[in-house]
Amino acid sequence: MKNDWKKRYGDWAIVTGASSGLGADFVRQLARKGMNIILVARRVDMMNAIAEEVENECNVKTQLIGQDLIESDAVDNIRKEVGDKEIGVLINNAGYGALGKFHENDYDYQVEMVTLNCVVPVALTHAFIEPMVKRGKGAVIFLASTAAYQGVPFFSVYAATKSFNLFLAEGLWGEYRKQGIDIMGLSPGYTATEFQSHAHIKRNKGPAPAKSEDVVELAIRKLGKRPSVIHGIINNIGAFSSRFVPRGTSAKLSGAIMKMMRPGL
Repeated sequence: MKNDWKKRYGDWAIVTGASSGLGADFVRQLARKGMNIILVARRVDMMNAIAEEVENECNVKTQLIGQDLIESDAVDNIRKEVGDKEIGVLINNAGYGALGKFHENDYDYQVEMVTLNCVVPVALTHAFIEPMVKRGKGAVIFLASTAAYQGVPFFSVYAATKSFNLFLAEGLWGEYRKQGIDIMGLSPGYTATEFQSHAHIKRNKGPAPAKSEDVVELAIRKLGKRPSVIHGIINNIGAFSSRFVPRGTSAKLSGAIMKMMRPGL
C-alpha cells in the first residue's frame, strides 16, 4: 500500500542531486510511495518544478534546500534545515564525472569530484544514520556505477570514487542489516541523464541508454533485498566477467570503451 514505506522507514526522504536525472526520478518514485521529500541541489528553480509536480500528484509534502554540496558547511546547513524531521530514507545521488586524460583534466574539478562523490555521502550518512539506529528502521542508497568494478583509464578518478561508494554501501549493509536499516549500492550503466554531457561523453554507437526511471525503479524494488545491484543484463554480465579477467586486461578493455565515448583520447 502507498503508506507502507512510511511505516517501514519513516516520514521523510532526502534526495541529493534532486534537480534532474536519477535524483528527480527518486523524488517522483518515493513520493508515489507516500513519502515526504527533502530535495537538495543547487538549482532551486528546477527542484521547485519537481516539488510542485509530486505535491499535486502524490499529495505529499516537500522541502527544498538550495545547497552546493561541495561547500565546507554544506552538511551542517542541511542538518539545520532538516531540523527534527524523521528521516527514513537517504539517497546519496549527487555526483559527477570527467572523461579525459588525468593530467589534462582540471585539478580543482577532480579534487571537488572526490569531495562530492565520496566525502559528502560519508558525512550525510553519518549525520542521519544514528537516529535510524535508535528507531530501528531506515534506508540509505549510495550511487555507485558499473565503472566501480574495474580501473577505467581516462575516467580514473570517477571510477575510483564509485568503487568507494560501492564498497562503502556493501560494508555498511553488513554492519546494519540486522538493525532494521536497509543499505544498498546502486550501479547504473550508461543512462540518459545530464551526467553524460557534464562528463564530456559523446557516444554514437552501442545500445540505447537506459531510462533513468527504470534504474530508480530497480533500486526501489531491490532495496532491503540486496547489498548492491547493477542495472541491465549486459552490465551485470560485464561486472561479473571482470572477476575472471586479469586486472590489466580489464583496464585495457574499459579504456578502449572510454575512447569510443570520446574520440581523440
